[in-house]
Amino acid sequence: MSGGPAGAPHTFATPLRAVDRIEVCPGGPDLRFRTFKTVRADDPYMAGHFPGLTLLPAVFVLEGLRQAVTTLTGTGEPLNLVEVVTGRWLAPMQGGDEVRLDVTAAQTGDGRWLVTADGVRQDGVPVVAAKVVLGGRDAVVSDRLTPAGGPPPVPATAAGPDYTAILDRLPVRHPMLLVDRVEAFDPGREITTLKAVSGSEPCYGAMEDGLPLSRYMYPRALMLESFGQSSVLLWLSSGTTGGVQVAAAFRRCRFAGEVRPGAVLRHVARIDRLMADNVFVSGESWDGDRCVMTVGALIGSSRPRAQLDQRSPDRR
Repeated sequence: MSGGPAGAPHTFATPLRAVDRIEVCPGGPDLRFRTFKTVRADDPYMAGHFPGLTLLPAVFVLEGLRQAVTTLTGTGEPLNLVEVVTGRWLAPMQGGDEVRLDVTAAQTGDGRWLVTADGVRQDGVPVVAAKVVLGGRDAVVSDRLTPAGGPPPVPATAAGPDYTAILDRLPVRHPMLLVDRVEAFDPGREITTLKAVSGSEPCYGAMEDGLPLSRYMYPRALMLESFGQSSVLLWLSSGTTGGVQVAAAFRRCRFAGEVRPGAVLRHVARIDRLMADNVFVSGESWDGDRCVMTVGALIGSSRPRAQLDQRSPDRR
């Protein structure tokens, strides 16, 4: 995988070893394989994600696809997410679950990989269906995103919840808490948040010495998770949600450029629609005046905690 067995040095920044093993399926022009991952509470970042209820973050499935295709293609530089065409999360992946992904990766004419994956838990319940585009360093440095209007203006003062209020509202803790400050806030409509990328974060902790600067690129799965947490803060301010807020789907999420330690990400998230227990959010993320991610749609779903906890006696 990205860095070999657990505890071995990593050759590029990654939140965790997102694949335990790979089985290659022979035949056909495309790369076909299965990946397996057991959800563990002691994996990096996991202790801070829904403390007391170990759930695999949706974005770590995307990270697993990146790691698996990088391993199987033997590329010198790691592949990276270029686009999440679509991703649907159908059921929780809880501590102790083994998740199997059936994956097809087809190389496109521009040297990128179109990857489709369908995942099930060990009990046969479908958990994920995703289609993503992966690309090498050429895609990272050449692609550009140009949203209309340019980067958001910097407000004179912050108008949203402070750090203690962020802790009160989000069901995540260190090191999975990926929102540092609310910079601008229009409750129920739009939010601008900041996330400082530090070299002391766990995704850099197991990296080998002597690696090129490109290997310190901040994982795009964590960028998307940070945007998602910002979206939850905005959704909570609408007064229309209760229970536990989880990602249900991503659509048309595109990435460009490298984000490295020292950067300060600015996420701008907007609510496009509220419907029953769901929210539809879109937006952009910036590193200075560079747009590094656009989110066509993030769909959040609010569920009772007992519905997410397979081990709860109250689960229906």
